[in-house]
Amino acid sequence: MYASTSTAHPADAVARVMVWPVATVGTATSLLEVAEALAAEGVGVVAVVHNDRLAGLVSERDVVQHLAQGANPEHVTAADVMSVDLVTVGPDDHVLDTARRMVEADVRHLPVMDGDEIAGIVSMRDLFGVIVAAAAPWE
Repeated sequence: MYASTSTAHPADAVARVMVWPVATVGTATSLLEVAEALAAEGVGVVAVVHNDRLAGLVSERDVVQHLAQGANPEHVTAADVMSVDLVTVGPDDHVLDTARRMVEADVRHLPVMDGDEIAGIVSMRDLFGVIVAAAAPWE
């Protein structure tokens, strides 16, 4: 599921390291089902889609936060907990620029959008290996 970062460089397009396919759920999906999807896919975020369009993201942190606040996971939906003020990147954006955008937005995952279509998801983990490898060329 995870992208290969072994030959990527910070100036490369984020398409080289993004993950595809993207784990998705619908807006009416229960929080319990969202947690099950995160676990089954082995990912830290799912894209929430409505009418075949990206509506938001739900991360592991979102699930934990709502459960800690006493939310009933069978009655709370993805639409209730998803982040909707999304920062996105395009598949041709550079890895280093994408990492900067994540830091500035204080997020761990970014949807990679090709127009209105979800092209992939990129996480801090996907970018971190590329940047560390480039910073330590002596190894």
